Amino acid sequence: MKCVFCKLGETHPRRVTVEKYDQAGEVVALIQNFPAEVCAYCGEEYYQAADWAKLEQLLAEGEPPARTTRIPVYALSA
Repeated sequence: MKCVFCKLGETHPRRVTVEKYDQAGEVVALIQNFPAEVCAYCGEEYYQAADWAKLEQLLAEGEPPARTTRIPVYALSA
């Protein structure tokens, strides 16, 4: 499909890593191999609602993660 963001590129199916945030804006999970359509020109990612629903169900059921990791957080001063 034509990218609706840049209007220049075509999208292609890929597997990407996405971040899932809570309401406070904190990352609660990294999801690897998530299906997406990715623009070859600008890199914009498009996801299917059904895939997000599967992810929400997986997290709600308390499925154990494939692995856990510690992520350092940096902040630039204003």
